[in-house]
Amino acid sequence: IFIFENNGYSEHTGASYGVGTKDPVKRIEGFGIPVFQADGFDFFSVHDAMRQALEISRNGGGPTALYCTTMRYFGHFEGDPQNYRAKGEVDRYRAEHDSLKNFRARVTEAGLLTNEELDGIERDIENLVDQSVADARAAPKPTAADLMTNIYANY
Repeated sequence: IFIFENNGYSEHTGASYGVGTKDPVKRIEGFGIPVFQADGFDFFSVHDAMRQALEISRNGGGPTALYCTTMRYFGHFEGDPQNYRAKGEVDRYRAEHDSLKNFRARVTEAGLLTNEELDGIERDIENLVDQSVADARAAPKPTAADLMTNIYANY
């Protein structure tokens, strides 16, 4: 399963300028690969597209692809001034398309989870991340020999 994320931009230009096709989905389909499109801001949209792709792939149907549209909130690299963005663009997307806020709203409105349950999940995840960071900091430092671990090519 190939996943294509269109986050709106190349390094410093809009995707429509930097990508050599007007319709990336048609380009992928041109290789004989079924493509499932998803709103990358919407958990349920991505989940449904992935379910369809997995069904084909798991049943021997060959490669599939997901084409997810989203927006990156940060620059292409640390220190990217992001002069290519419209004023307020990131703030607008964060306010209108925040994946976690939208997920919370949908599952609580549908009665699948309560806000209290979601708050508990968030606390559990924060604790797991904090513990993982502490474990990583307490782990022994890598050795010079570790640099050659899991290397697939030698130069």
